[in-house]
Amino acid sequence: MFGGQNFYHEHPRRAVAVFGTLFNELYVIKRDGAGNQLQQIKVPLSYGPRQKFLARIRQEENLSDPRLAIKLPRMSFEITSIDYDESTRLTRGTKRRIPSASNAFASETMFYPSTYRLGFELSIIAKHQDDALQI
Repeated sequence: MFGGQNFYHEHPRRAVAVFGTLFNELYVIKRDGAGNQLQQIKVPLSYGPRQKFLARIRQEENLSDPRLAIKLPRMSFEITSIDYDESTRLTRGTKRRIPSASNAFASETMFYPSTYRLGFELSIIAKHQDDALQI
């Protein structure tokens, strides 16, 4: 049907990677009553639904256990929607000429691609309200 050609160009994967780098390297600072910095905690970021992390936290009895795999605060994100973008739609049958890699004098034609909008959701899970507000 497709002639055996691979048509996956990794665009959704790249979009997930770019979104993840926006929120990478965030830190929460713990302070004492006088405002002195006690601790700086890097907030872990992972791809996955919020419900998965909430279910794992509910199963744990002692959240302050250092052997616990889930550290709080934590951020997670996931793709929530993939929608066709009609505002950037080109007229039907619009073609683009591309110089051929094998022959410098020849060119190939291809149809312009369709555009889609990816919706993301970022979730913040924290034990203390101040940690969540810093993020």
